[in-house]
Amino acid sequence: MNGRALDDFIAQYLPTAQHMELSVKHYDGKSLSVHAPLAPSINDKLTAFGGSIYCVAVMACWGMTYLRCVDYGLDPDIVVAEASIEYLKPVTGDIIGSSIVVDEEKWQHFFKRFEERGRAKIDLQSEILVDGEVAVRFKGLYAIVGVK
Repeated sequence: MNGRALDDFIAQYLPTAQHMELSVKHYDGKSLSVHAPLAPSINDKLTAFGGSIYCVAVMACWGMTYLRCVDYGLDPDIVVAEASIEYLKPVTGDIIGSSIVVDEEKWQHFFKRFEERGRAKIDLQSEILVDGEVAVRFKGLYAIVGVK
């Protein structure tokens, strides 16, 4: 279990994430944290651009889905089916998005559903903290629609 597979995926397929210098900070099979330095995403207010924040929040969950699938032995085709975000405070430094831990039961149901139907969905959440306080809350519905 390591995040190298996600870093490799970003390097091969995601030019926006490459420009943002997005990379895996921590992955342990239960949660994922991704990091993007502020400089490529700074706005005129000297805070992180909202679109970049959104990308990091999305990728904390998308990457969690991707890495769990890789750990399960799949090369998944994943899409974001639904998403919502709350911007609560400005992000004044590097953007670090962390997925919220999901019960293992939900992951097992996700993979069982995929095995039965060739498709599956899971609700995931991520947060971005500033000075120990939640600055951004993200919720997304992620779907594995097949394998490559």
